[in-house]
Amino acid sequence: MTWLDDFVSFAEAQVDDKIREAYWSRGADDRQIVLYRLGYINKHLPEINMPSDFLRWSNHGSKLVDSFVFPLTNATGQVLGLQFRSVDRSIRGYMDYFADNTEAVLFGLGQASRYMWEVGQVCLVEGTFDLFPLQRVSPGVVATLTAKVTPQFARLLRRTCRRVFLSYDLDEAGRRGAASFTRIYGKDFDDVLTLDYPQVITVEGKLAKDPSEIWEAWGDDRLRTYLRCLTTYKSESEMHYASELL
Repeated sequence: MTWLDDFVSFAEAQVDDKIREAYWSRGADDRQIVLYRLGYINKHLPEINMPSDFLRWSNHGSKLVDSFVFPLTNATGQVLGLQFRSVDRSIRGYMDYFADNTEAVLFGLGQASRYMWEVGQVCLVEGTFDLFPLQRVSPGVVATLTAKVTPQFARLLRRTCRRVFLSYDLDEAGRRGAASFTRIYGKDFDDVLTLDYPQVITVEGKLAKDPSEIWEAWGDDRLRTYLRCLTTYKSESEMHYASELL
């Protein structure tokens, strides 16, 4: 156990009914709250030995006000970072802390890695809340935290995946990120496919800009139907091989 594991265990224990409902409203179900070890913190740090750089970074916890806690993991599931996001939806943005930058450390990587190895497929999203609805369709979903892939993660993808689905935000940055990934890394995979969502109106009457907002407007059933390609898509080579078996 590391101090990060102890921190995550502390944050998990702070999830009461109110915070659980807040997670539900943002797309996470009870199974995912447990699977991803989701937590909560409000300035009060656990009584554990924490490194001085984290204490400085968090201003001894005073920066971590009424916040969701998302453990960031490597491919083996080791917690090597933390993301904090305000429970108050009117407060935008997030804070990321990384204890190790020498390998890929992302949200959902540890949970998706087995599927990536066994099936050779991954779906990339930007934000943590974008992951939950899509993960209920296909387990191999990783949040890259921004609309780009680090060199460390690109190396891991080359070793594990043949197919990459991109489900980045529906804004200019998301489109640039998807186009950049395809241009730089497309040759390394059998297929790189960008999920092309229709224009969806949010509950506030605006155009949805990311998968989590589409989920809020559509719900699980409609989103699962739209994203059936995550579980049924076959490349030309796969279809050719299947035809030879007939």
